[in-house]
Amino acid sequence: MKQMLDFLRPAPPTFGHRVRAGARLLSGMGRARLRGRPFMLSHLVTSRCNACCPTCLWRDPDGRELAADDIRWLYHQAGAAGIVHLVMWGGEPLLRTDLPELLEAAQQAGLVVTLISNGHLLRQRWPEIRGRVDALIVSLDDAGTAHDRQRGLPGLFADLDDFVPGLRSDPLRPKLLVNTVLSRLNRGALRRVAEVARAWRVGLYFCPMETGRMETGGFAESLGHLSLPLSELREAARLARLLKRSGYPIMATDAYLELLAADPDLTAYTCRAPRAILTTEADGSFRDCLRRDRSLATVPQMRAAGQTLDTLFARPRYRAMLAEAEHCTACNNPDVIEISWLWDLELQMLERAVGLVVS
Repeated sequence: MKQMLDFLRPAPPTFGHRVRAGARLLSGMGRARLRGRPFMLSHLVTSRCNACCPTCLWRDPDGRELAADDIRWLYHQAGAAGIVHLVMWGGEPLLRTDLPELLEAAQQAGLVVTLISNGHLLRQRWPEIRGRVDALIVSLDDAGTAHDRQRGLPGLFADLDDFVPGLRSDPLRPKLLVNTVLSRLNRGALRRVAEVARAWRVGLYFCPMETGRMETGGFAESLGHLSLPLSELREAARLARLLKRSGYPIMATDAYLELLAADPDLTAYTCRAPRAILTTEADGSFRDCLRRDRSLATVPQMRAAGQTLDTLFARPRYRAMLAEAEHCTACNNPDVIEISWLWDLELQMLERAVGLVVS
């Protein structure tokens, strides 16, 4: 994911742990790419969530989730395979009571950790996870009570507004970011959230909402009625460029904003994301991004058979997925597009990655 690049930014000397994590991540990315292996594990640790966002494709209150032992095995295998970055998301990861031990397992495996959360339980759980997270991304789809309505969690924004800015005084704070999903339900939110991000002094990502997923029979759209018209996405890109030039902490690259403004359908890229990212669903299925109704394998099956991730990477379907993905442009978010550019060693992405570490 592109989010991983931005917490590489050199921090003050008191935050040397973040600088070391960034350097480790960047060097690990290079080694993994040379081997033709993913450098990131994207792990949906749970599909349970205490919010009820209308735009969400991932929430499943009754979904199965991996036991802690299986997750420890997964993280150990990831580290052994050369993966250096773990993104933990959901659902809401803070609902897992065993999250601290999962974070410890990730640290023991040598993984740089990004945690994505709606933040509702952040104040309550912070003492347990403090110092174990390298980057924290809080979902923020609007400002004030409009955000509460979007998430179905009264009082959420006020609590975040009280807690998140205070994290900047914590010497063990992670890189702090917010992410906004644009839809018909929060028209105009980009400017409002940009003001919040500047006040909180955190980076801001935004992306068009995902409306469905690729399945065996093609793209299965379920939320298209909530997506913004292409004209409004084009205007959002133009606004983001203006905000970025005015000093707001917009984290999208100029290349992504230019693409979104020129081609809001976002079809003018070659997808390399599955080469860089291995995605594991809440039930332990390894995602086939072109056939999400199936899976490449599952963690429990592989663990029981004494297999490693090398076994997965050698499977014909895994290799076929990498090739087929290059002809797919179903994904519209900057994570997929910018990670594809990074994999292709495009100059802007390389300069950004290197500059954030050595400047």
